[in-house]
Amino acid sequence: MVKATLHINKLSAAKRQLQAAIRMYFLPEDELAVQTVAAAAYGLLKDIKKSRGKSEAADTYLVSVFYLVRDFHRGTLPERMTQDSDIMAELKSLAEQLSPITAESKLNDVQVSIGPDLERRYWSDTNRAVNFLKHADRDIEQTLPLDSINNMLLLGKAVSAYQDVASDDLGSEGLVFAAFLMASNEPNQMGDSSFESLVTSMREAPEEARKELSYELILKMNKSE
Repeated sequence: MVKATLHINKLSAAKRQLQAAIRMYFLPEDELAVQTVAAAAYGLLKDIKKSRGKSEAADTYLVSVFYLVRDFHRGTLPERMTQDSDIMAELKSLAEQLSPITAESKLNDVQVSIGPDLERRYWSDTNRAVNFLKHADRDIEQTLPLDSINNMLLLGKAVSAYQDVASDDLGSEGLVFAAFLMASNEPNQMGDSSFESLVTSMREAPEEARKELSYELILKMNKSE
């Protein structure tokens, strides 16, 4: 009898790696292991975006400034920023340079390109930790400061990159991770959707208990599917 062989494409592989990395982050697993798995997914997604004529580095730079400039025009920046005259002066200068971004702009309406030097610098900075963890053929005595590892930031970038190229979502892992991030931000007016209820319940939990709660929610939601 001929045995069937299952195959997986690159996007599906990135999805599974990213979902696993999110679960590991909430468990919490060793931060070096989380970094390695999340970076593997992010690397695949970077290449998939490149094959479709997109630049992950350029998109990341755009996201890092878009909402600041848009909210500057809207007058909705948080008070801790508006009370700092130096920050507001820098944002005013940035808003003048990025004049296509207005109070009514949407992220998908704005495109940005960056030069090859800036792109290389972005990936050099982004991959510094994972390259240390993957290779020992050079600089074998090199060390890595553990405080240079920011798994929440890496996961956020990878989730955003996945959303740029995939027609589906990241399931329970993506939903809970988004709620976890939103619960860490300043509270806004919430509605009554199931996602907003999830954010509210997470905000009500002590901050030190939110990772454990998130992991339990993912297991419960995956079990019910």
